[in-house]
Amino acid sequence: MAFHETTTIAHPAADVSAALLDELFHRHITEQMGGEVAAFEKQGTDDGPVTITMVRTVPANRLPDMARKFVGDKLRVEQVEVWSAPAEDGSRTAQITLTVPTAKVSSEVQQTVEAQGEGTQITVEGSVNCRIPLVGGKLAQAAEPMVNKVLGKQAQGLSAWLSR
Repeated sequence: MAFHETTTIAHPAADVSAALLDELFHRHITEQMGGEVAAFEKQGTDDGPVTITMVRTVPANRLPDMARKFVGDKLRVEQVEVWSAPAEDGSRTAQITLTVPTAKVSSEVQQTVEAQGEGTQITVEGSVNCRIPLVGGKLAQAAEPMVNKVLGKQAQGLSAWLSR
């Protein structure tokens, strides 16, 4: 299943990029969703390419019953983000891989942080795949709206984080 989401935030791209590379931001937004960051590692510097590797646990209570049978009460989400070096205006792109091992679900995502005047446009597009025979397609279809909700929450949280 494929998804595409675009949102605009009234903050400069350099500030948005800095927040998206910040461990404290990721911990904050994960806690806002009722989860926790179990591990976080950042390689590189903010003025160059950066790779972030993290493991989050998030509640599975919003998943459809069919999906909860496979994952239980909490999801362990393994996430790797490979960010480009910033452009002069602070714009960046990231290749993000999300994996939920217990559900055999993975997602490949491209995220773009692009300067738009005084604000920033964030575009996220990707796909969700599930490798469980017979029900994998249905689980991937059920996961797609959850990915969009998480990305929407992240954008709202990002704007609030930068406004504080």
